[in-house]
Amino acid sequence: MRVVFIGAGNIAVSLSAGFQQKGHTVVQIWSRTLASAQQLADRLKDGGQIAATDQLTDILPDADLYVLAVKDGALAETAERLGQVLTEKQAEYAPQRLFVHVACTQPIETLRPLRAFGMTGVLYPFQSFVKSRVVDLGKVAFFVEGDSDRCTAALRELAHSFSPSVYDADYDQRLYLHFAGNMAGNFSNCLYAIAKEVLDEAGLPLEVLLPVVDETAHKIHSLPPREAQSGPAARGDEVTIEKHLDLIDKMKTPTALDKTAPASLLDVYRFFTHNIQSGATY
Repeated sequence: MRVVFIGAGNIAVSLSAGFQQKGHTVVQIWSRTLASAQQLADRLKDGGQIAATDQLTDILPDADLYVLAVKDGALAETAERLGQVLTEKQAEYAPQRLFVHVACTQPIETLRPLRAFGMTGVLYPFQSFVKSRVVDLGKVAFFVEGDSDRCTAALRELAHSFSPSVYDADYDQRLYLHFAGNMAGNFSNCLYAIAKEVLDEAGLPLEVLLPVVDETAHKIHSLPPREAQSGPAARGDEVTIEKHLDLIDKMKTPTALDKTAPASLLDVYRFFTHNIQSGATY
């Protein structure tokens, strides 16, 4: 397939590399800034043959797949403008052409302006992406939704070319999925950052925490999270819990001293302790 990427951010970096690895041809990359588009083009194999642009009016009208990988808040406007550009270029409807977005929390209807030119759908890779690291898509779960049964089938086939883990998911399901991912990934990482502050105050390196983090993550590959829980709250060790609460009162970490937060670190500790202890009876 000839693929155009609308967006050159975190997801686009890994997806564009994945498409090339599977034998597809990335023919064009658009970004709000030409430097970003060119940077991604240069990173890809045969990047010199990939057109980089910051003008939607330059978008090629005859690609097989258009991947809209822009920020959620810009998706509707970008789809609308792209539809106008293709209309101005007198692009014809192609039954096999695909327009997809990769935004978990945006409905498929956001791509409605593009249905005059091909099929529209959602191709969402459920993973945390950064520009500096190309993710192995073979280890990523994909969630798809098409505007028709034929489109959904095409998206399943495309996603399966990257990964064995492919699921149908509508907008409501993806909202739950995104919330779960935010809790498990982003909020966990925030807790790692708080833990580093605590270790910094104690004069200890972050490295001492890594085996605990790795083992905790490894356990839920084979155990339900509630069963994998350990620590003072899980074993009802009130003496240690009180020692932790006393320590929080003494700490001088940025999080502990933050008076602008809607909840204190004491509140956060008590919430997690309560959740762990009440969850033991589930």
